[in-house]
Amino acid sequence: MKNTKSIVKVVASLALAFILSIAVFGCTRYEPISGDLPDGYEPTPEGKIKLQYYIAATEADKRSVNDWVSAFQRQYPDVQVNAEISNAGKNVIVSQIASKTVGDVFFLWETDVYNYASVQKALMPLDNYVLAYEIDTANIFSAIMDMGRVDGKLYMVMRDYNHIVLMYNRDLIKSAQLTDPIELEASNEWTWDKFKEYCSALTTLDEEADVQTVGCQMRLGYAPLYIPFLEGFGGKWYDKENKKVAFNSDPNVLQGVNEMVNFVASNVCKYIAVDTAGTTANAIKDTPSQNSFSSYNSATQVVFRDTEFPSFASNGKEYNSKVIDWDVVSMPHLPTPKVGTGATGFAVFNGTRNADAAAALCLSLYTEDGQRAYNGQEGGSVPNVKSLAEDYFWRVPFEDKAFNPEEGKNYYAFISFPEADTYGQVECVIPPEIAAIVKKYMQNVVPDAVNGVKTVDNTLAELEAEANEKWESIYTG
Repeated sequence: MKNTKSIVKVVASLALAFILSIAVFGCTRYEPISGDLPDGYEPTPEGKIKLQYYIAATEADKRSVNDWVSAFQRQYPDVQVNAEISNAGKNVIVSQIASKTVGDVFFLWETDVYNYASVQKALMPLDNYVLAYEIDTANIFSAIMDMGRVDGKLYMVMRDYNHIVLMYNRDLIKSAQLTDPIELEASNEWTWDKFKEYCSALTTLDEEADVQTVGCQMRLGYAPLYIPFLEGFGGKWYDKENKKVAFNSDPNVLQGVNEMVNFVASNVCKYIAVDTAGTTANAIKDTPSQNSFSSYNSATQVVFRDTEFPSFASNGKEYNSKVIDWDVVSMPHLPTPKVGTGATGFAVFNGTRNADAAAALCLSLYTEDGQRAYNGQEGGSVPNVKSLAEDYFWRVPFEDKAFNPEEGKNYYAFISFPEADTYGQVECVIPPEIAAIVKKYMQNVVPDAVNGVKTVDNTLAELEAEANEKWESIYTG
């Protein structure tokens, strides 16, 4: 029986080697690896692989990657990982993908996965390796797992779990004698309508007031912020099956966009313009309140501000340096609860010569050991493994409210109602050419409407017409 099993493994290994040799050394054209494994194949992670990580801006970033690699090599001592960690930027990877010289495993953004997998055919699907390495997919936050999929296949493994939350100045909440929003969240009263009430009560434009404040600042031209509004009133803004978007023609999507515009126009929100690559985002310039808000300090005069875990530490230290009591709370619940969610991660180059080891390294990020290693220090993030969500290793650098109710922070906000998670980037669900059109209009729809430059109906009608014409010309023309 043992000899038979050994023979099967040798034959299967030779078969996989043959597949890889065709993919890597094909004479006439480059063929991607399908990721299919022969029946009875047992992966054997060994040999050398190269890992490329190109956005290591801080020592903490480098430490996260190095700790992950070290943990992986302890589990697989026969694999040698050459980790190339730099802050060289994305263009290095783009050019190396084009020349087919990129590493076996490389970092990418969630906005890249559709393009790299479906358009450039540069990624190896990992589904069969998920089974071979017995990854418990039920233990991964489903939205994070889905973000790595294109046309039903898994190509990207996310390194963390990240959705939008609100940081807030608790001193200003107390001064206004309002109930702490964390208490409202606990009693299911932290709704969009309640949030609007709070922002109205917390906005002071009186120049003679001791402190001028504004209820919130929000990046409503930023996809992880506006996508929940497109869906949060029952709207469906894209239809991949029929290759169409619906903005002006779906009344529920239109309602969500009008909700954003009316909120900013009510002078209780400091609008933050967000630039998109290749275009310039408009600012709100024609209203006296927005002119005043532009000079308001984000820590001392703004009550709520949207953020993600990667900015949590730096923003928190800013509050502490100003001796401000602060905390974090989940996004308020829209009528159909939605929260913009995203993550960066890693993928396997489909020209790798060592698919077993490369897939093992990637997929180790969907294990408890991999997540503890990657996200167990400042510079890490929220683990994507559900069984670790309420653990404490990732809750740095501030104390946890569970241990220090008075001064600790509400880390629960970062893992709250995951069933409401939705894709935080338009490129995750529609082709990149269509996504670029959506982003071009959506980053300007609020300021254009508030400034009186263009109505919401006109902007969304133009968006819909241009996007659908482009989609039809590319995929059905």
